[in-house]
Amino acid sequence: MSFYEPGKDQFLSGQVLLLLDLPLESKPIFDQITKFGGQYRDDFSQDVTCLVCIEPRGTYYNDCIERNIPVVLPQWLDDCLRYHLLFPYDTYRLPAPTIYYQHKPRPATLFKYPLGKQVSLLVPSKDLECKRPLHNQVVYFGKDVPFIRDMKKGQENEADALRQLWYALVQEMGGTVAEEYHPHRVTVVILKYRSSLEYKQAVQDQKCVASCSWLSNTYCRGYLCSPMDTLLDYPIPKVGIAGMEKCVIALTGFKGVNREFLNRLIFACGAYFSAKLAKDTTYLICGGGYGDKYAELHNYPNVIRVNHLWLEDCYAQFRMIDYRSDRRYTYIPQDNALLEGTVGHTQLMPQVIDRFKDDTYDQEPQTVYQECEMGFVQERKPRKAALRAQSVLNEHIMPDVNAYEKEYKNKK
Repeated sequence: MSFYEPGKDQFLSGQVLLLLDLPLESKPIFDQITKFGGQYRDDFSQDVTCLVCIEPRGTYYNDCIERNIPVVLPQWLDDCLRYHLLFPYDTYRLPAPTIYYQHKPRPATLFKYPLGKQVSLLVPSKDLECKRPLHNQVVYFGKDVPFIRDMKKGQENEADALRQLWYALVQEMGGTVAEEYHPHRVTVVILKYRSSLEYKQAVQDQKCVASCSWLSNTYCRGYLCSPMDTLLDYPIPKVGIAGMEKCVIALTGFKGVNREFLNRLIFACGAYFSAKLAKDTTYLICGGGYGDKYAELHNYPNVIRVNHLWLEDCYAQFRMIDYRSDRRYTYIPQDNALLEGTVGHTQLMPQVIDRFKDDTYDQEPQTVYQECEMGFVQERKPRKAALRAQSVLNEHIMPDVNAYEKEYKNKK
């Protein structure tokens, strides 16, 4: 006897949906539901598993609430179809969905990530003294955090100075630092990668797992956000996304914190950053329809124009997404302000993060793409890595270092 087993793409299998408030042309929506294993009903029936509607009112809504049938916003179905995953109902569920907080009281605001001793120049939130976001928290820095790792590599003096700066940051936020990991005492584990035995243990122990970026952002925000609320507040994968190693990505139309965030995200994806458009450039991420690189595009017909949403979704889903699969990715407005406010707002998805809980690398793979402390990518091969790193160093890193030294001298 054989039984039906849904395929990998049948993520809506078992879902019987009743949809309200549909647009006039709704056939494509129904086609997508059935394509991915779901069913839909034109009227209420006993087998309906979920009601999709805009507002918490009406006969159908009341019937579903009485029967404890989930009622969710259309955004739930949109996200399921977009990411090819069955999302939990919780954050989309009426009458009080949490997916939309247009004026969220505590947004996961991005701040510039401090390189090296720049951590001493971070400006704390005005509320830090009274609110102490890490009050009663015990923070452990894992062995893969650079200033902990370098303590064993003959760089003790510099690494110890950085360690003391980060420890002071934790203490200023009301927390304490644990030198060793004790599951009954430690509450927060800071790691660089999500692929180590320490990461696996912290996840099993249900600790708050975060990156140094989360710590510095929390210091500047003055309040706690989940490390999952923005992409780089959580430890990064040690190995890049399959296919991204062939991508050479340039940026245009971004400044300050947004540019720095996207630069780091390129490295975290396992792609290469290009300071200029070149023959090997594959993507130009545009903040708007202007800028020197944008004007040069006609000289590079093979370069694909996308916006930052494509890069963020690739990282969040940890897969190489076809930029043509969603028209959002190729929308390039003339007005930079239309997209600027959305940089860094993509959240990590628990379903994707769960894939890493059993992935550990006792030895580094043959090719590992990781960000240097100076901000460019370390590549084991080929020689192009050195040339690309030199370009980044000259055009982006050295100006930042010079500015830091000037500010540091003035501060003294």
